[in-house]
Amino acid sequence: MQQNPFSRRAWLRGAAGSCLALPLGAGWLGSAMAQAAAYPSRAVKAVVPYPAGGMSDVSSRAVLERLSRELGQPVIIENKAGAASTLASNWFASQTPDGYTLYAAPVSVVINPLLQKSVGYDARRDFVPISMMIKSPFVLQVNPQLNVSNMQELLALLRANPDKYAIGSSGPGSINHLAAEYFMRALNVKMQVVHYRGGAPAAQDLMGGVIQLMFSAANEAAPLIRSGRTRGIAVTTRQRLPILPELPTVEEAAGVEGFEAVFWLALMAPAKTPEDVLARLRSSMQAVGQDGALRDRLEGMGVQLQTSTPAQVLAAMDRDEALWSRIIREQGIKE
Repeated sequence: MQQNPFSRRAWLRGAAGSCLALPLGAGWLGSAMAQAAAYPSRAVKAVVPYPAGGMSDVSSRAVLERLSRELGQPVIIENKAGAASTLASNWFASQTPDGYTLYAAPVSVVINPLLQKSVGYDARRDFVPISMMIKSPFVLQVNPQLNVSNMQELLALLRANPDKYAIGSSGPGSINHLAAEYFMRALNVKMQVVHYRGGAPAAQDLMGGVIQLMFSAANEAAPLIRSGRTRGIAVTTRQRLPILPELPTVEEAAGVEGFEAVFWLALMAPAKTPEDVLARLRSSMQAVGQDGALRDRLEGMGVQLQTSTPAQVLAAMDRDEALWSRIIREQGIKE
């Protein structure tokens, strides 16, 4: 029997042929719109540029696990450590922009191009911001034998003894190294900077008196301060920290308006991710930011939950790039 030209099968064939006849761009757009409407229909991968078990990894997991509840799909963490996050950033720049691969991008995305000879990404061209995730502040702590109990006593001692005392860092170009250089520049004091391979060995030497000062992550500093093994002087955020409420900010204690030195992570997607997908991710992150239990949990670890608009992520990138590029250039810092 001859096929009825108006049968359902013939109609479907014709519709398929019409789709094939569309220009390539229109076909891709239709596919992207269909994907966005169903997003997410499967698990999402999120890349963390640090080893498993560290504070950046633990805090990222807490935020991303909460995000998975909003999305209704698992968010699978992949740790891709190396080259102070540049390995992960370079890899992420070439990922498919479909919303199924996300990046817990650190402040290092704007700092590393200033420190390293070359990187394979452009943070503003290759990534699109979704929201801030967390801020990790630092605490200026000293060895108790330094016999100072507040910022004014510390500054008086340092100014009377230029280059006599040593401040430790987690390594050249690390945020706590840059914070130390920022502090010395802003407060007009001079110290020797001693670099370590990470915060733990530096903290050991701080307790042992080999170095006298250090900017440490709040979660690392808090137990040392509470046990009396070190003495807290100030925190590097614009507000006091719930984990150490007795410590003033550097701005409060030293009168340096606007002083802030923090490590942050922001959730980003590859450039050209469909706008509908980005909108879903952004609204989901806003819901994550309203979770009081998650906020309290992170604050107990010395980390601040902070969600935001994409514009606020870009503003943080601009601010830190301007601040740290000036410090790096003036001090001739290289990794």
